[in-house]
Amino acid sequence: MKKTNKQRALLAITAIFALALTACGDTDPPQPHEGTINAFGRNITVTGDASISTTNWNTAKGKLQEAMQDLDLYAPEDSEPRNSFVNMLDRSGFAIIIETGNASPDANANKQMTMGINFLLDNDAIVTDENDLIQTIAYVISQKVLADKAFE
Repeated sequence: MKKTNKQRALLAITAIFALALTACGDTDPPQPHEGTINAFGRNITVTGDASISTTNWNTAKGKLQEAMQDLDLYAPEDSEPRNSFVNMLDRSGFAIIIETGNASPDANANKQMTMGINFLLDNDAIVTDENDLIQTIAYVISQKVLADKAFE
């Protein structure tokens, strides 16, 4: 049976359409980033918006780890600052959530810590060289936990 050009064109279009549908069905939606950092003797759950690139997620999570470990290092045992951090971290369901945008650390309705990816990428974790203390991730987190008492 000889096929006409119209039949061939129709078969080609049908095949392309079928491949396109199959390809679309194979892709899973992006999943949120998940990981943990360690500070104050705890494993802290950290999640990130699915739209954040893996490179930016890893950089931000690393800076967050460094900032929290620095806060841990300078909070004396059995001190009010240490107890504030430990109480925050021991809350049932506590997590640090990295969202899109440039928001500085804050508490959401569930008393989880939220912050923007750009805040983490654009600031140093701790004081280095000539940097101003107020511009560090550790300082801003400590202000939210200790001065604002956002997690009590």
